[in-house]
Amino acid sequence: MIKSLKNIEKQEKEDYKIPRNVQEVIPISRIWKDGIFLVGKNKYALTYKFTDINYAVASKEDKEAMFLEYSEILNSLDSGATTKITIILRRINKKDFENEILLPFKKDGLDIYREEYNQMLLDKAVNSNGMIRDIYLTVSVVKKNYEEAKNYFRRIGTDIIAHFAKLGSKCVELNANDKLRVLHDFYRIGEEVNYNLDLQALMKRGHSFKDYICPDNFSFKSDYFEMGNKFGRVLFLKDYASFIKDTFIAELTDMNQNMIMSIDIIPVPTDEAVREVENRLLGVETNITNWQRKQNANNNFSAVVPYDMEQQRKESKEFLDDLTTRDQRMMFANLTLVITADTKEQLEADTETILITGRKHLCQIVPLKYQQMNGFNTVLPIGVRKINYLRTLTTESLAVLNPFKVQEVFDKGGIYYGENAISHNLIMVNKANLLNQSSFLLGVPGSGKSFSAKELITFLSLATDDDILICDPEGEYSALVKAMGGEVIEISASSKDHINAMDMTEGYGDGANPVVDKSEFILSLFEQLDKKGLGPKEKSIIDRCTALVYEDYNKTKKVPTLINLREKLLEQPEKEAKELALSLELFTNGSLNVFAHETNVNTSSRIISYDIYKLGKQLKTMGLLVITDAMINRVSENYKKGKRTHIFIDEIHVLFENEYSATFFNSAWRQFRKRNAYPTAITQNVEYLLSSVEASTMLSNSEFIVMLNQAASDRKELADLLNISNEQLSYITNSEAGCGLIRYGSSLIPFVNRFPTNTKLYKLMTTKPGEL
Repeated sequence: MIKSLKNIEKQEKEDYKIPRNVQEVIPISRIWKDGIFLVGKNKYALTYKFTDINYAVASKEDKEAMFLEYSEILNSLDSGATTKITIILRRINKKDFENEILLPFKKDGLDIYREEYNQMLLDKAVNSNGMIRDIYLTVSVVKKNYEEAKNYFRRIGTDIIAHFAKLGSKCVELNANDKLRVLHDFYRIGEEVNYNLDLQALMKRGHSFKDYICPDNFSFKSDYFEMGNKFGRVLFLKDYASFIKDTFIAELTDMNQNMIMSIDIIPVPTDEAVREVENRLLGVETNITNWQRKQNANNNFSAVVPYDMEQQRKESKEFLDDLTTRDQRMMFANLTLVITADTKEQLEADTETILITGRKHLCQIVPLKYQQMNGFNTVLPIGVRKINYLRTLTTESLAVLNPFKVQEVFDKGGIYYGENAISHNLIMVNKANLLNQSSFLLGVPGSGKSFSAKELITFLSLATDDDILICDPEGEYSALVKAMGGEVIEISASSKDHINAMDMTEGYGDGANPVVDKSEFILSLFEQLDKKGLGPKEKSIIDRCTALVYEDYNKTKKVPTLINLREKLLEQPEKEAKELALSLELFTNGSLNVFAHETNVNTSSRIISYDIYKLGKQLKTMGLLVITDAMINRVSENYKKGKRTHIFIDEIHVLFENEYSATFFNSAWRQFRKRNAYPTAITQNVEYLLSSVEASTMLSNSEFIVMLNQAASDRKELADLLNISNEQLSYITNSEAGCGLIRYGSSLIPFVNRFPTNTKLYKLMTTKPGEL
């Protein structure tokens, strides 16, 4: 036997003890608050939880990269310790789920819509998979005392977390409370919502933590067990196929029942492994030589070496090459899994499903006989291994049993964005968890952009007290905003609603001097008046006059307008100033003077939609700029109050058609992000958007992007910018309305979102002409 394996078995050897009560079945002797458990004589264990990654929808090249990176993680495992990788499937607790996602009623006249929205969420939840897939890594090591174990885990923990970060997976240590919750939720299935463990209170009362987490009863039979009112069975992988697909584990854990699957890993030092394989190869060569000598003695000089001996020689040489030239390590592994069911019949049916999955991959999975208790403790993420059925594998052979499938997004306090197209679980997004909260909504006409934006606005209106500001170039949001109790400000050349382009609240801008930022805004307005652009003289004059206007404001406290700016221009001696004043005349004293008046509308409403549908093409870009500036003022006010603001800007590509408006909006986008505002840009012209350096930078830096059906040219641009594979692009190619890809941080998640059409909310949100 290999020395390291012999040492581990010697260290882990314990006298068999018949448990006298349910608590003694749990093989944990002592716990510390930091999550280190004593699980044997001087054996300490610590568990890490790591997130899933999008392996199932990755391209072939990306899968190879993920496979190699996962192999690196396995290679980095310490040979002085044992490691357990555990996948836990658990059903979403209905009560927890309802408390988490359903909107509470407020008796504000909108409860009829909340009831519809809640019913939609419940219907989606019933039809979804309803299973949560958690992955854990448990390291157990024999040390003299707790302090030595603590130092060891501190040293290896940083390395483990760094390796998973390279793979795109977030890895965190579990403290004692978190780890005990994992065990409690499995021991007491159906009572997850009741978990409220207070270790301090237990210690004061002199109670054991086992009293709190253990089931009511355990009864272990020959090939199954009873735990509380559940039936369970532990199985293990007995025979491996010579070739196993990387989808094996994903298929094995694709069930609608509570299940735990663990892979125990014992790495072997490379020098020991090489010696062992060399000795095996020497034994094979000796057998072949003896066989040939025997044949020669019988005058059979043309005898061919038997197939089984030749295969042993070939496999031994390949194994040795793997260890010496391909940076592989020898590892002992054992795969065990436990399933639970409400009835014995259901348990038998689920067992058969697992056996069929094993046979499909030419592997033999069998129930443990008279070892159900040992197998049960082995499969849990505690850190013990009581089943000695080990298989010798190389790093690559073990990496094929990869635990990754698809990333789920189910954030606490999240907003519903649809269902995961692969796992069929709900996607609940809380953008507060991302590095920045900027988002884009992209798609061709008819792909469901406006509907998705309206769905988000509806949720925010019904579930939060946040302010919502909408720039509506097509007049699409008015009905919804009015239904939610908001204010629609209609801006056009003939409208009585006015917004002052020169308004500036305290704290306006991105820097120390708000007048400088306002000057940049005024320059962008003048860019709209003269498409030839502004020269250095004109820019200097505008900057000077803007400063003079606000100097007067500081003295008189009377809010300036574009009329005051034009008067300042006329007072300047340069002829260019007179020309600028003349170009501004149409927008101050002329027929397009909609932005030259003092603001006369209610801008304090919680939900405001700026409707510029009737503004006309000539004023539309200018209108977008003025509305964006008004939004900056509102965001600055809310920031001081500690209130969050949501910004929705439709047809944003228009703002990037010239240099100054692009520069101004790029600055505004940064201000939104820094002042607790969540901006969402909506556009169909992705190609036009990406032709602007500012816009493409904003897009690539945004942590949240919803991509619906895309045109061919836009798909190529997005694929290059966001590193989207061909497999992922298929979800935004000729896809149905409301279906596509979500970029969440660094992950890309395919989604499906179909809203029920027989609701009042649907009638408010739809933009289809026949359904309005």
